Amino acid sequence: MKRIDYRKKLGLLLRKLREDRSISQEAFADKFGINRTYYGKVERGENSISLDKLQSISRSLKLPLSELFKQAEEI
Repeated sequence: MKRIDYRKKLGLLLRKLREDRSISQEAFADKFGINRTYYGKVERGENSISLDKLQSISRSLKLPLSELFKQAEEI
């Protein structure tokens, strides 16, 4: 089975979803109580994000958490 780099792929997906909604990185990070610099590293796949924060983001995007992972796998 091929190893999936979820950090990288999830980061790319979060960036795409944020940009599709025309939200700045700073505004998006602030909305979820995440430091902007840290969140930038999440989008680049350099840092992990907690499951709780990811769940809050998925709810805000009106996208089930399972769908986030599914879309990330397809990237």
